[in-house]
Amino acid sequence: MFRNFLIVGTQRTGSTALVRALTFHPEIACGAEWTQHVPAHKKLAVTEEALSGNFSMLSPAQRNRIDQIFNAGSRWLGFKVLFRSSGTWLAHPRCAPALWFDRFEAHLRWVAARPEIHVIHIMRRDPVEWLKSKYLADKSRAFAAKDYPEGITIEVPIREALRRLATKRWIDNRLTKLNQSNPYLCVSYEEFLESDRAVVLKLMDFLHCDPGKLREFDYRKLRRQSKRSARDYITNYHQVIAALEDNRLLAL
Repeated sequence: MFRNFLIVGTQRTGSTALVRALTFHPEIACGAEWTQHVPAHKKLAVTEEALSGNFSMLSPAQRNRIDQIFNAGSRWLGFKVLFRSSGTWLAHPRCAPALWFDRFEAHLRWVAARPEIHVIHIMRRDPVEWLKSKYLADKSRAFAAKDYPEGITIEVPIREALRRLATKRWIDNRLTKLNQSNPYLCVSYEEFLESDRAVVLKLMDFLHCDPGKLREFDYRKLRRQSKRSARDYITNYHQVIAALEDNRLLAL
């Protein structure tokens, strides 16, 4: 019988690289965002069924991918559940309609009630780089390790960006509370960039998997989409920095 884990966090935090790295261990079957486009009222039902090994509720493409990596030797089965850092809310980030549709609080309650589920929390700590990634992806529609178009630039809408960052900070703080109910490991995208193999070994230890069984792969293929710093992409970079400093958001 296999055990379960979930990768949780906000979007644009390097979760795709984490999924790909995990799938290079023969005992780990890791899916993508299986419930991303599932209606709100079905998200938890699909989560429960998928973690039990019933993939009938997934899309044909998702079933095909998991069939390629899920086998009799799989001891761990999991996927990622990401939440939107919306800038649209009144009074407090918890009031964001996007988080209601994502069933954020319902997911927290559901996971906390199942202490056997291991939680891997992926976080991106550099707010400027996160904003760069968020707005470049929105403009170019280049997601999941696709390179951004050459010469692309963005102007970050300051007020919206501040609200998005406030939501992201609140989501991450709420997710850390799962360490009180579940086996919990927090890894950052910055850690992965600094030493990707060290992060993978940390994950192997958390899931009690023998790192010696990891198949060889090129970690460089799991790295960032952009080749340059935020300063080179954001046309109002100095305004963004000043706004983050004024609102004490330069560190997440």
